[in-house]
Amino acid sequence: MVDYVKLAATAERLVTKNGRTVTLVRTGEVPVDVDKPWLGNVAAGETTLVVPAVQLLPNAVRIFGLSALGEASRLSELISNSEIVYILFQGEVDLKPFTFVRDGGIDYQIEATQSLKPANTTVLGFVGVRR
Repeated sequence: MVDYVKLAATAERLVTKNGRTVTLVRTGEVPVDVDKPWLGNVAAGETTLVVPAVQLLPNAVRIFGLSALGEASRLSELISNSEIVYILFQGEVDLKPFTFVRDGGIDYQIEATQSLKPANTTVLGFVGVRR
């Protein structure tokens, strides 16, 4: 039986040791007028999550092999639409609500996310970004 908790701890240790921290950012929005939802929303602050990450160019992921990261068809968008791919350790936090990665004071728009989650334990996350 595979100990995925132990694998996740190893992944966290290696990404922390060999990478640097980046910030995942989720912007909040509130309605301009709750009685008039057609008026849209306005920004209402940010929720951030600081995580250890390793930065790769998409070609490095292609060379490594999409199938090694999971189901290749699900990852094609991650690779084809991204300038940079971050391999990160986010624990059990869902990556989908985050809209950009802040790295060294530069904000990168998140194009796609993927988590490597065998059983019920998230081992690594993959985030494709572009400026």
